[in-house]
Amino acid sequence: MSALSDYIKKELERTRDEIRAALSGQKINASGRSADGFRVRVSDTRAQLYYSRDSGGAPLTTLEHGRPAGAVPRNFTEIIEQWSRDKGLRFTDEKERRRFAGAVAYGKIKRFGYGRPSPARYGSRTYNWTLPVEETGDRLKKALPWYTKNYITDLIYK
Repeated sequence: MSALSDYIKKELERTRDEIRAALSGQKINASGRSADGFRVRVSDTRAQLYYSRDSGGAPLTTLEHGRPAGAVPRNFTEIIEQWSRDKGLRFTDEKERRRFAGAVAYGKIKRFGYGRPSPARYGSRTYNWTLPVEETGDRLKKALPWYTKNYITDLIYK
């Protein structure tokens, strides 16, 4: 791999890590699967920062805008109960845990969706992952002429 490929790969990996940190920092990435979906692929002729749902992550639109209100899985209360156990949330008894899970599952999430705390935020962005990508593009545009000039110089004088 050439110095240019190495530089591009490092920049893309830095951007990927920045996106992952932002998702985690804003608590958008509950399971970690969405952050794992951002990947870097570099070959001699192509470099890509891309998003793959192979890891089971949410679609990018869900990461950006939140999950819309509507239907929830049949066992959603049990899912929320298990989540509360995994997170170490304490309740006086299991009945209180079930009440909490039911209120969350069929109250807030079914009516308002996830990632949209109020109907006024509908359509607004929870996280804009395109900004770090654009900044990386700008950095690469500035660096490429220098790398290209050095590459051509090395070809001529070697």
